[in-house]
Amino acid sequence: MKSDIGIKLVLALIFTSCASFSQADSRTNILLELSEVKNLMGRSNVTLVDSRPLSNFKEGHILGAVSLPTSQTLANNGHSDLVASLQEIRDLLSHAGIQEHSHVVVYGDNMVDVSRLFWVLETFGIRKVAIMNGSYSEWGKAGYPMGTGQGEEVEKSVFSPALKRDKLATLLMVFAAINNEKEGLIDARPAAEYEGQQSRTAVYGHIPSAINIPWAKNLDKDQIRFRPISELKTLYKGLINKQMNTVYCNQGKKSAVSYVALRLLGAPVRSYDGSWIEWSQHPELPVTKAKKVNNL
Repeated sequence: MKSDIGIKLVLALIFTSCASFSQADSRTNILLELSEVKNLMGRSNVTLVDSRPLSNFKEGHILGAVSLPTSQTLANNGHSDLVASLQEIRDLLSHAGIQEHSHVVVYGDNMVDVSRLFWVLETFGIRKVAIMNGSYSEWGKAGYPMGTGQGEEVEKSVFSPALKRDKLATLLMVFAAINNEKEGLIDARPAAEYEGQQSRTAVYGHIPSAINIPWAKNLDKDQIRFRPISELKTLYKGLINKQMNTVYCNQGKKSAVSYVALRLLGAPVRSYDGSWIEWSQHPELPVTKAKKVNNL
């Protein structure tokens, strides 16, 4: 098995060296305040996407929004932790009327689901995706336009997703990134799991050379807004100028918050979708409990 990993590692290194780490589309306007989202309402090229379960959407949603629960973007009808197939994502986005050139704004009631859907949309080729910085509950309290029920009928789009491979890390790419000083590896799980005191699996510890920056540190105390850019810069000191950063957690969901934070900083970043659940299933792969401090 180790020999297989070695052979595949060579291929991963070749791919990594050929891949473009340029993220020229990095922008600070991926995070919109509630008032900014309100100003976008009614524009023909803007699609407001509700990441909450359909039952919540029916009870109330931003007027004109479409329902696209984050859970639907998981493989096997939501029974897997991994992102759904290209075909499944194409059908979901087409049904929601989303096209490659759409300006998509994602909102919800927690930043984990919102950030995960943001990552999925970017990974499958939507060029302009933004997040509402705040929650749907806040939208209602502000007295902004709301609707109920199924929402407005959406014309199905013809969408051909193109997988952006610089957004998605595989197990072999992560293996290749270990001890590569040009790349950053970020464990977004709680400190107790990173340090091997607790684990969601039978294996305790973390991927060697990974730095622990828990996902919740990117957000305010209510976990519905991102911290100011200046604070995020301090949090990710030494990582912003890496050629590439890879984030992971247990299932690739909560680390999506870290993905968005690094996108806000204009740093190159991708998500390891398999995350710790996948890594820990391979006994031939290295694991450590030694801490690595981000002191660059």
